[in-house]
Amino acid sequence: PERCISCGALGLSICSECRRKWNLHRYSTFLGNSTADKIQVTSSVLYSSIAQKILLSAKESHIKRADQLVSEAIRHSTLNILRNDWIDVLVPIPSRPKAARKRGRQFIYEITDPISMEFKIPIAPILRHTRAVRDQSGLHHNERWNNLKGAFVVDAKQLSGQKALLVDDLVTTGATLYEAARALRYAGIQVIGAVTAAVAQPLR
Repeated sequence: PERCISCGALGLSICSECRRKWNLHRYSTFLGNSTADKIQVTSSVLYSSIAQKILLSAKESHIKRADQLVSEAIRHSTLNILRNDWIDVLVPIPSRPKAARKRGRQFIYEITDPISMEFKIPIAPILRHTRAVRDQSGLHHNERWNNLKGAFVVDAKQLSGQKALLVDDLVTTGATLYEAARALRYAGIQVIGAVTAAVAQPLR
């Protein structure tokens, strides 16, 4: 029998009680201190214990319905961006190579695929880690920023001048998205903003 991904209740993949916490709205977060490096992050769900279980069920346990819930939330965020701007490419944030090998997939790439097909915006898997980084989950605010500083490089010079939208599952401190945007801009790519399924408020 089907059970709620979050609480385990019988009946639905996400019960009506948990669905109240996984309810799609629009949340905007701004990263950066100046106009030149500012990036707007659009999210659909506030991070909670329920959101945590859904994200982990998708990312670590490969539960198909959890994948769909995360993809639907990112789609909702993307739709809000498309109302005001055009996007040439979607740029997913890659998992650390060790994490991707353990999971057997690049999680965000797969989550982004149905969004790419629906809106006919190609995925550009052009970001890669330049060095080993620690798992962000156990780090404090300053440690997260220092851990990701200069951690990304872009592998596609031919996309210079195009408009890119970053894609990730969750924004906590914003360090990952900020560094990814910095790398894209250094390669001459316009960063329209970023979308995530969930956002921690306030950013930690």
